[in-house]
Amino acid sequence: MYKVVLVDDERLIVKGLSSVVPWAEMDCQVVGTAYDGAGGLALIRQLQPDIVLTDIRMPNMDGLTMLAALRSEYPGMQMSVLTAYRDFDYARQALNLGVCRYLLKPSN
Repeated sequence: MYKVVLVDDERLIVKGLSSVVPWAEMDCQVVGTAYDGAGGLALIRQLQPDIVLTDIRMPNMDGLTMLAALRSEYPGMQMSVLTAYRDFDYARQALNLGVCRYLLKPSN
């Protein structure tokens, strides 16, 4: 089973992603959640998940800075971004960091 960590400063988004997405059907399990980039970074280093789904703009550390810190430590980790920011520069930065999915909120 793949381990998933969700990082978003909107608690409603984290709760929704945790409960609405059929993780078990995709052979996944949400093993942890964090509400800012600094907390996400520490949690990811502790749990070493296979998949990280994060927002970009968060307090304490943004998602792109968090992913940049993790990129070399965990080259096999699948990183995805779920954000309300449609700024192309964010998307370009995310792709340069190796993000495999860049999803816009609201998203189905």
